[in-house]
Amino acid sequence: MRPLNMEQYEVIRNISNELRTYTPDVRILTTYYAGPSGSELAPSTFEAFTKVPNVLRPHTQIFCTSEWVLGTREDLVKDIIAELRPDLGEEWWTYVCMGPSDPQPNWHLGMRGTQHRAVMWRAWKEGGTGFLYWGTNCYEKAMIPSAEICFRRGLPPGDGVLFYPGEVFSSSKEPVASLRLERILSGMQDIEYLNLYSSKYGREEALALLEKTGAYLGPDRYAHDHGPVDVMRGEVYRTCRS
Repeated sequence: MRPLNMEQYEVIRNISNELRTYTPDVRILTTYYAGPSGSELAPSTFEAFTKVPNVLRPHTQIFCTSEWVLGTREDLVKDIIAELRPDLGEEWWTYVCMGPSDPQPNWHLGMRGTQHRAVMWRAWKEGGTGFLYWGTNCYEKAMIPSAEICFRRGLPPGDGVLFYPGEVFSSSKEPVASLRLERILSGMQDIEYLNLYSSKYGREEALALLEKTGAYLGPDRYAHDHGPVDVMRGEVYRTCRS
């Protein structure tokens, strides 16, 4: 559920209360892409977007926002994080789905390899503690596993599909990974490189390395080929191998 108005936010609070009667220490994650309409938090739902933690506290611990809404406004990240209470165990995650679209990073078919990989670079640079994706095998339902794969109507090609049934390609029943799934793995490995560099030189230096090599500067400014990423990895290896 992605709430839009105060009534829907109230539903989330009620669900949270019910869950806590069974598991008092449960951690609730809520996805959202707009602030509640009809609230007094801010003049518009867009401005209220950054104030959502004040509406859902203490009923949500993980606030998961759409990268689609953030667009290229990296300044909004600071506003969102400023509303969090880490002392209460609150975290900020992000997600992608139908949006954002080209040229921003996402996992749709037809996007460049670095565009897929840059989803992870973006998440790392923005400083979230987690990332959510809504589905990995959400193609149109088929009566037999070997049926032709069809993406869901109304969604960008590839949205919600990261692997395929093996029967479509051979007699094997093993799932077949998409190239996009392989690029997600590469992006996650890039984060490990950056975390290693951060552990030795600090996060600010790692951010500077990401930008200096031209790998990633922002949601619409990142490498269009893998060369700069190889340079970044090479520098981490050279400086951290001892």
